[in-house]
Amino acid sequence: MTSAPLPAPVQAFAPDFARRLALILATLSAVIARRFPREPRLVGLIIPLWRRINRAARRFEHLMARLAAGTLPRHRRSGRGGHRSATVLPGGRFWLIRALGSEAVACATQLAALLAEPAAAELLALVPAAGRIIRSLTRLLAIGARQRPARTVPAPEPSPFGKVAFRSQGYTWYEVSTPPANPA
Repeated sequence: MTSAPLPAPVQAFAPDFARRLALILATLSAVIARRFPREPRLVGLIIPLWRRINRAARRFEHLMARLAAGTLPRHRRSGRGGHRSATVLPGGRFWLIRALGSEAVACATQLAALLAEPAAAELLALVPAAGRIIRSLTRLLAIGARQRPARTVPAPEPSPFGKVAFRSQGYTWYEVSTPPANPA
């Protein structure tokens, strides 16, 4: 680690950022522990997911402690390989969100709100190692992934003839109202 001057707000934000991220990830781990045992096809993913989430939380906490102490990590060369798990997690779009439902969406929303804070953006821009740790979590929770736009069905235009009573292939029947009788 090399000593480098850090902006004071970033240095002060680092421990709080790590604490808040750890709370979000602990919540996500608890949701996984409660929901995955109900699905036989997902039971085998509990331990690998916990390992990935807990490892990311530990690495981030350690990095933020170093930043709070005033040291920046050296720039890592891109040729080194990362940690690979023996169990491959599903890679489909939004798989964890689909498996956990609204509780995972709540965790993803909290993480997205945390990352949207200006101090967090400044910290992630200053420390690429923090961005790498966060990137793995954002992929897991599908933060920033583009969803397909919802299909919109055009509203039917109002009929100039009145209310539609019945439609069949090639024919449309309209309700016809009789004018009120003239009481004269």
